[in-house]
Amino acid sequence: MRRRYADLIDVLLAEGEPQAAADCARLAVEQGVWRDPLQRPVHYLPSLDPVPVHDPADFWFVPYLEENSRLIRAELERVLGADDNGFLPVEEPLLGTGDWKQVTFYEGGQRFDDACERFPVTAGIIEAIPEATLAGPGVVTLSRLQPGSHIVPHCGASNARLRVHLGLHVPQGPRMRVGERTLHWREGSCLVFDDSFEHEVWHTGDTPRVVLLMDVWHPRLDPAVQRLITEDRGSLATRVRDFMRAQGITRVEDTGDAILLHPDERVETLVRRHMRQADTRVIDLHDEQTARQEPDGPDHDG
Repeated sequence: MRRRYADLIDVLLAEGEPQAAADCARLAVEQGVWRDPLQRPVHYLPSLDPVPVHDPADFWFVPYLEENSRLIRAELERVLGADDNGFLPVEEPLLGTGDWKQVTFYEGGQRFDDACERFPVTAGIIEAIPEATLAGPGVVTLSRLQPGSHIVPHCGASNARLRVHLGLHVPQGPRMRVGERTLHWREGSCLVFDDSFEHEVWHTGDTPRVVLLMDVWHPRLDPAVQRLITEDRGSLATRVRDFMRAQGITRVEDTGDAILLHPDERVETLVRRHMRQADTRVIDLHDEQTARQEPDGPDHDG
């Protein structure tokens, strides 16, 4: 039920219907789905009080990160000067306008060696925070947002974690709304917030904003529940396979020039039927028109 409500609210927001989305969220709260209409995670623990923004002074690692922020920033500037700096587009479809890229050090307890080798100073600093790395509940990244960008309103997947931002490059212009509060980054300082609350980011400045982002366990989460969540998440390979199955993908091939996706029978049947009805052999979602006709040639499978 939470997933269906969350999906519906996201669609209403994407369609420019904020009032309808808010009404739907309030209805969900009335039915006991969530406790706060602005906190809508799919994986929800009602025992944790809905607090959108937390005091950084409550976390032991905040002074440690802030003391080392100059080292992280100096390494960041060195790597950004290289053509191959490791920053890749953020995979989640949350960018309304602009450009948003990241370097991922950890995800779900999985260490990404390439990023850690590219940023050895930063990797060494964050590895001293087990709550965020091998035992962490989410991701550790460097997040780089270009001027003119807008990250659309959305809610994180779980209220069992909190998100930490350490400001590294912070020009005038960027701001973030978490719930009903507006936050501003400062270089060398941390923000701690619950990303299961609806949040949104704007960057109206003229130079990139860069933060070190990390997820940590909610401090009031029962350690037994934390262990259950950690044990249940499986390996990275398992999570990738589960994602592929959920999208109706049975096989992925990297040809060097392109990624080939092979759909399952249900998706293949649906796509083939649609393409026959549209009398087309190619559907390009980057075009303003939904589909275009490809010149005659041999049939293609999958």
